[in-house]
Amino acid sequence: MDWFAAPHALLSHLPVATGLLLPWALLAAQRPGRGIRAWWTVSRYLGWLGLGGLLASLLSGFLSLSGLGLVPVHRIPLRLLGGSGPESLLLRHVLLGSGALLLGGAALWAMTRPRKEHQSLGLLALGLGLLWSLLLVLTGDNGHGLAHLQRRAATPPVPATVAVQAAPPVRVPTVVRDPEAQAPLRALDYAALQPVHPDPVKSLAHGGRWIRAWVSPEAAEVYRVGGTLPPGTLVVLSSQEDRWGRPGPEVGPLYALEIQAAGPSLTFYWPRVPAERSREVGGAARVYWRGGDAQLEACRTCHAAGLADPAKRSRWRPARRND
Repeated sequence: MDWFAAPHALLSHLPVATGLLLPWALLAAQRPGRGIRAWWTVSRYLGWLGLGGLLASLLSGFLSLSGLGLVPVHRIPLRLLGGSGPESLLLRHVLLGSGALLLGGAALWAMTRPRKEHQSLGLLALGLGLLWSLLLVLTGDNGHGLAHLQRRAATPPVPATVAVQAAPPVRVPTVVRDPEAQAPLRALDYAALQPVHPDPVKSLAHGGRWIRAWVSPEAAEVYRVGGTLPPGTLVVLSSQEDRWGRPGPEVGPLYALEIQAAGPSLTFYWPRVPAERSREVGGAARVYWRGGDAQLEACRTCHAAGLADPAKRSRWRPARRND
């Protein structure tokens, strides 16, 4: 679940781990003599791993900038470098990461230079490698501060009760926050429901994606026969994008249907829309539609009575492999 919701935070662990481990391998590779080639291999392996992880982190970071609610990088003036706000932290994070990419290329070049069997990696590789490791750790620490700043900003303090002397106490009303204002929390926990499909089926009504249906356990049999779902039932369709006629690795959106007293309530949640599919949702990089949202009109028409016509359910499953 974290992978498609926040890939940048996961990928950033690779370069930070390299920054912590590489100095030890480089120091061990400075001893000339027999058997030193093994430490060459360790240092070069960590160098390639760190550089590849840093490149993936930078790409995922730039792709997720639109979802952070910050000023785009190309609009941030350099005078913000000394500030402490989110724009300043973001600018320093981008500059540190870009500098680490350039220094990492130089350090890897120094580590992969031709050497004789008995020689060490050399002081040039040691110096560039240590500087690169320091820059990787600083970049990770800056990103950690940026993430926690965003988290604190997203949770405003609850107003306290104000007491006035010689007068009845004035109670400031507590702001009731919608627990699903940013993401459909119940739908994200769909794996706790009962699966209806043992394998994904292709649904043309849901963008030609491969789906699995998850239903509240008490209503699973009613769903299978196409009956009227009782109030409180939650139905979630998890989806995967099609790839050559089979479920691919790209995760699709979540479709949720909840039977409430006032009628069916629909939710469409796509936390990270691929660039090639953004036209389907008006060019947005992240989509969260629910309730009376105008974009769900076609869905409400199909699910006006709850479940759609069971006869239209897809039974197209990918062919099983025997290898």
